[in-house]
Amino acid sequence: MNIRDQFNAAVLATVDECYEIGYGPTTFVSMIKESHPVEVAKKFVVSGKFQYGFKELLKLGKAELTIESTMLRDEFASLFSAQELQAARWRLENA
Repeated sequence: MNIRDQFNAAVLATVDECYEIGYGPTTFVSMIKESHPVEVAKKFVVSGKFQYGFKELLKLGKAELTIESTMLRDEFASLFSAQELQAARWRLENA
C-alpha cells in the first residue's frame, strides 16, 4: 500500500471513530468520496476558515480525529508541503 493509500485508510479510521463517539462527519465523508483525502486536507488548511466538523471535534476534545492531526503524523508529512503542515499546526493551535 502506498503512502496516499495509507493516508486514506487513516482518514477513514478517524471517520469511523467519529461515528463511534456520536459525531457524524457527513459533509466530510461526501468530500472524500469525490476527492482523495490528501487533496481535501490541502484545501482545508488553506481555506482560511475553520470548518464546522473541525470545531465540533475540538469541542468534543478530539483534536486527534481532525484531518489536520492526521496530516501532522510523521508517516504522512511527506505528502504535504512545509507551508501546508505549518497551516495545519496553526489551525490546531488557534481554533
